[in-house]
Amino acid sequence: MKEITDYISKNLQTIRKERGLSLDKTAKITEVSKAMLAQIERGDSVPTVTTLWKIANGLKVSFSSLISQQTNPIRVITKQDRHLVTEEENHYRVHAVVPFSPEKQFEVFAVEIDPKNEHKSSPHNPGVEEHVFVKKGRLEMDIDGTVETIAEDEAIIFDGNQTHIYRNTGDNVLHLLVLIYYAK
Repeated sequence: MKEITDYISKNLQTIRKERGLSLDKTAKITEVSKAMLAQIERGDSVPTVTTLWKIANGLKVSFSSLISQQTNPIRVITKQDRHLVTEEENHYRVHAVVPFSPEKQFEVFAVEIDPKNEHKSSPHNPGVEEHVFVKKGRLEMDIDGTVETIAEDEAIIFDGNQTHIYRNTGDNVLHLLVLIYYAK
């Protein structure tokens, strides 16, 4: 966990400083408190998935650009390269599988949701599209009040700029692949 904390700290500082943003200005545009941003930059706090999304949305960067080591764009991504971020008392787990590529404008995550658990995601920036593929289990997806059930080996595509809830109503761990596309 220390490694991902270091990546988040370094990446947030780099993005903020490259843009000439103060902590106050960054707090305003991300809706994350100045104190929390300072703790994240110092590596004193591991932010939740929701907090990372607020930062990514406010700064108009990809989620994985905050949690991944910035490296050569051509590489093999091994299981050891994946960084785990958890929420909902560790019942919702996100692994960055394919980091954001500025050329391609997307990133891919492996998501696991424990039985009888859910994760509510705040709306992303306009133009963000989510492609959710169910690898194992059955997903109940609530998109701004419209509920869809997606079975194993099926997918759903939707505008990420609305509240959406990933829900596992089953008795086994739900496994998803989530591709997030950022329109230019």
